[in-house]
Amino acid sequence: MMPQVAQSTNMNPAELMPICRGAVAIAAEIRVRGEQKNKVNIVDISQTGFRMECLTFISDRQVIFLTIPSFQPMEARIVWQTEWMYGCEFARPIYFAVYEHIVKTHPALVVEPPPVTAGMLYGAAASLQWGQPFR
Repeated sequence: MMPQVAQSTNMNPAELMPICRGAVAIAAEIRVRGEQKNKVNIVDISQTGFRMECLTFISDRQVIFLTIPSFQPMEARIVWQTEWMYGCEFARPIYFAVYEHIVKTHPALVVEPPPVTAGMLYGAAASLQWGQPFR
């Protein structure tokens, strides 16, 4: 996965650091101030925010508190929403070491296929013969 890099030169140096987004599978909880906790699935995370699946409706710009197992609650706000998927921004970015620990301890269950190289394509084409089924 290639890190996304800020493009604007008007930003301060901290904002110009690469933003890494890691795919994760985390069963977590969120709480809206004054309401009960809701179970959510965190599907990706960065130092500045996360994307979650939640079956309970939460309005845009709502302040929430995310609790990941073995971590203290982290304040965030809803930035966007589509049906049951929500994009959230942390009130304070998390440290890179914390981000890295979360990604390593809660990896996503998705396996990416290996990149296709020219040699692989040539080898597959060279092994085909007319009249034989492709395997």
